[in-house]
Amino acid sequence: MEPDGWVVVGLPANIYSLVDREVVPGELLGQSADVRFTPISWHWDYGDGTRATLLTKGDTWSGLGLREFDATPTSHVYRAPGNYTITLSIRYRAEYRIAGGAFVPIAGTIVLPANELHITAGGAKTVLVDRDCTVAPRGPGC
Repeated sequence: MEPDGWVVVGLPANIYSLVDREVVPGELLGQSADVRFTPISWHWDYGDGTRATLLTKGDTWSGLGLREFDATPTSHVYRAPGNYTITLSIRYRAEYRIAGGAFVPIAGTIVLPANELHITAGGAKTVLVDRDCTVAPRGPGC
């Protein structure tokens, strides 16, 4: 997440997943076998009573071409100071292949938990800002 481990109450925290498609190799009856897991949805519990199920893993502000504290498709705004635990469950679809053949879908999906994030939300008071707050009142520090 950005910022790492802390958020400013009232400003977007950019929370995203690093999980991507993964292939697990193995052997079945003497032949190579692979199972491919593809994430299809991310279920976030932000620890403040708010939850969201999203179809994107998100990305860093830089990766999205945004400035710090800009809203993202996966961001969340905390409304009260405190300590929060963010949990994430990821839903995957699976496919298998034998001996390097084509992947074959497996019926159903699997949901697995990701690591928890422990964050602190607090206020911020600034004296110096990087722009004129009358022109950009939503900018950081305004």
